[in-house]
Amino acid sequence: ALIQQSPQPIASPAGTANTQPNVVTQPNIQSLSTSYAATNAAEAYYQQLIAQYGENYQQCLEQVDRSVEELAASDADKQEQPTSKQNNVLIALDASGSMVGKINDETKLDVAKSAIARFVTELPKTTQVGLTVFGHQGSNKEADKAISCAGIDAIYPLAQLNDLQFAQAVDSFQATGFTPMAATLERLNQNLSTYDSSTNQNVVYLISDGTENCDGDPVAAARQLHASNAKVIVNVIGLNVNRADGRQLKAVAAAGGGEYFSAANAVELNEVLLRAKNSSELNQPSTVNLDNQTQEVASLPVNISRLFACITLKMNREFGQIISQTTRLAALTESNSQYNDYALTRLKARQDGITAWRNSLQTKLSDRNNVSVDKLKQELAVVIDSEVASQPEVKNQPQVGTNN
Repeated sequence: ALIQQSPQPIASPAGTANTQPNVVTQPNIQSLSTSYAATNAAEAYYQQLIAQYGENYQQCLEQVDRSVEELAASDADKQEQPTSKQNNVLIALDASGSMVGKINDETKLDVAKSAIARFVTELPKTTQVGLTVFGHQGSNKEADKAISCAGIDAIYPLAQLNDLQFAQAVDSFQATGFTPMAATLERLNQNLSTYDSSTNQNVVYLISDGTENCDGDPVAAARQLHASNAKVIVNVIGLNVNRADGRQLKAVAAAGGGEYFSAANAVELNEVLLRAKNSSELNQPSTVNLDNQTQEVASLPVNISRLFACITLKMNREFGQIISQTTRLAALTESNSQYNDYALTRLKARQDGITAWRNSLQTKLSDRNNVSVDKLKQELAVVIDSEVASQPEVKNQPQVGTNN
């Protein structure tokens, strides 16, 4: 439900039926005679925003299907700690002519470039990164088809991330031609042939807004890439694609042993890249202390990695939705800005608390002493409850359904 544009009553008196819709409403600041009442009304406004657009972070913990005690027990049974494989991440980016299409006044290619630049910085530090582009040569005219379909370049060969060099590579091409998706996957097969799966974890993220139009078979090419000695996982992200193209891209991901993700805009693309990263179970080495011996192990099992991703995604979504609504209200009347400033200050405090709790998880899970999923749920509840309890009592707070 959207916030009403004109002021509405916050709630009905006790025992009186409320005929107003369950939407976030704006208190009338001019009707409040004291600073306490103003703060109380602003708090009610913030609580309505949280009730309508706040995320249920407990759901993230419900997804963890193994308790920390079980993980600790499994560690105790192991004589040797596992050695992490080398993570290799290759991004294959469609730079065909259709990528000049706009999403909210920004080209699809620029949306993808920004998301990729952010994504690589969130990978484990030891990850080797590569960027291959296709369709960026020639044009999308039939006379240039041969040139464009042969246009496949590893503009950032697989290596440790150098921020400056990667940024320069991302800025070095524009969208122009056809879509040689199959030939690109075949080229990646050649480039990754020396990265045996016994010592390497190889993952490709293919980002495209359409399907093959250079007469190749991307499904077959993805299948061969996954069946190679490198056992490459091919994840595919459809950027603002139609249903028919989405079906073909999904088939490519299935053949490549990966997953298909759909993103309609920049926010969704950032989210699905994070989801795709965690679904691929990339290992991030870290140090833990077992029997007074410092040993190198994979930092967290995949279900805990997904916990981190789930919390981060919910925080981003909560922040984006509330920012959108408060920005919209600020444009309506000048007085709204006083409530919006208060609400955003409270939102920052809420998310800072959740962030601190999330960041403390790695230490707690590394120690693995008397830590369980139930205990983590209790700790999270305390973080969220203390954020509310620290504020003045809110009178006549609107009764709005809570978002999950």
